[in-house]
Amino acid sequence: MSSTTEEIKSRLDIVEVVAEYVKLTQAGSNWKGLCPFHNEKTPSFLVSQERQYWHCFGCGEGGDIFTFIMKIEGLEFYESLKLLAKKAGIEIKQQNIQTINLKNKLLDINELSKKFFHYILQNSHSAENARKYLEKRGIKKETIEKFELGCAPNFWDKSLNFLKSKGYKIEDIFLAGIVVKKDNRYYDRFRDRLIFPINNLHGQTVGFSARALNKEDNAKYINSPQTEIYNKSEILYGLDKAKNSARKKNEIILVEGQMDMVSSHQAGVDNVVATSGTALTKQQIKILKRYSDNLLLVFDEDQAGYNAFRKGSQIAVFSEAFKTGANLKAIYLPDGQDPDDCIRKNPKEWKDAIKKAMPYLEKYIKQALDKFDMDSVEGKKSILNFMKILAIVPSKIEQDYYIKKLSQILGIDEECLREDLENIKEKRANTVVKNEQVVAVKKDGSLKLAEQIIALLLKYPDSASCFKSNLDKEIFISSDLIKIYEKFFDFYKNKKIMGNSEDFIDSFKESNEQLFYFCEEFLLLAEKDFSDFDKKEAKEYIVEHLKKLQKFYIIKQKKILENKIRKAEEQDSEIVDELLQEAFLLDKKLLELE
Repeated sequence: MSSTTEEIKSRLDIVEVVAEYVKLTQAGSNWKGLCPFHNEKTPSFLVSQERQYWHCFGCGEGGDIFTFIMKIEGLEFYESLKLLAKKAGIEIKQQNIQTINLKNKLLDINELSKKFFHYILQNSHSAENARKYLEKRGIKKETIEKFELGCAPNFWDKSLNFLKSKGYKIEDIFLAGIVVKKDNRYYDRFRDRLIFPINNLHGQTVGFSARALNKEDNAKYINSPQTEIYNKSEILYGLDKAKNSARKKNEIILVEGQMDMVSSHQAGVDNVVATSGTALTKQQIKILKRYSDNLLLVFDEDQAGYNAFRKGSQIAVFSEAFKTGANLKAIYLPDGQDPDDCIRKNPKEWKDAIKKAMPYLEKYIKQALDKFDMDSVEGKKSILNFMKILAIVPSKIEQDYYIKKLSQILGIDEECLREDLENIKEKRANTVVKNEQVVAVKKDGSLKLAEQIIALLLKYPDSASCFKSNLDKEIFISSDLIKIYEKFFDFYKNKKIMGNSEDFIDSFKESNEQLFYFCEEFLLLAEKDFSDFDKKEAKEYIVEHLKKLQKFYIIKQKKILENKIRKAEEQDSEIVDELLQEAFLLDKKLLELE
């Protein structure tokens, strides 16, 4: 397996893989961006192209290409191996179907189901209604192929029997969401429906959305249930197809339905994703933010979906969007049209509407003014109640702009508006429960300084010449840093370090994997904090800050001694004398460092 992992690493560039999830910008020889694993406004997430390693100096996470995929996708190692192998064009021999872990079984079942539905749509007489429906909606053959649209036949067990014939157990087919169970009997979940395969970021099919073809069906859409591979709060329909375009255009458009998204891509606007009829979530906002700061929302003027964003659950979503610095805009479609209607009528109107998108809060104010009578006291109160969303806007400049605007429109004193918003903020602060909190790694000054010195030493190994032979290794505080320091100088004395520390770092791969990763992190730390240093400046920094580190250590030792002396004074005068002698030596060392 190790040869496979090394081959994958040799074929894939970690920067390209990480850039699928994180917006990266070059910083010297490395790349940086906002960490996808905790909220931050200043980038502390670095990726080393040279070392093929990543690390966040905010939350402390780090690793190689596999650890990144495992963490961001929530995968086990074998799953990440399979995913990256596919990306690298490497074939992993399929294990016996009984031994593949559950998530991989479910992915395989969904992939096979997608092909089955796609084949039915193209070839079966039973799919005639589905083909006519797509033709009526103006969906072309190449679009059907691009999104691998399908059709579930109007039978109770067609999909089930097909998957069983391929060797899959009925229990696993059920766990994949393809069948449902009632009265100890299994039958197909999707019947006589147009099928939209739902993919994850890498194009793997994790679920399905199925539109009714028969008007008598109670539910217009039926979706796959939550499964081991399908997390509805994180998946966005079409993101695997839209992400590159969104990054290139620096803009991503969110629509409500699959057909809206499919039609838009067919019309040439391919930076569009859909929520698949579910409410937008905080997780989805974070995912979208990886590809662009500019998020355009489309909601019909007179429909309930637009008003849903005033509900408490959606206020939290908007709060997340504003907090992460997303630039929210609203696309206006007149006459209750949805994007699919607009595109079929005139694709140019859809493109023009996108160009005319207005800031979301402008749209929000417009809707409030259209909805209520601003000349009456009750109407003004309703408008202000509608505009509570302003309380979650973190930008004081933006908030001030809209407060002044509302004040002028409604003829209400600015201070009254500000007071109302402050009251709302206070209530929210008392009621909001933080479900998730990432705490940055806290380090005292001496430990941070020790790490910086080791980082510079690894980046500029020749700087070791400025270390004195009698330097007390204990100044490095952490047992891990002491081990790295000791082994480094063992290499240095035996002339095993020739111009760079790569062989030294690699020596930990087999003996101590944790120290290997620490060294990788320290190299990134050096690039982050000292990218503009040359060898001379590195030496000067080390000399100056070694003194500081020694002083920190001596002062700490003195405090420990002082406590010992206080206790010893009550018991044994001889011990006190010995301790005082130690304190005198520490004072002498401090003087030598001045």
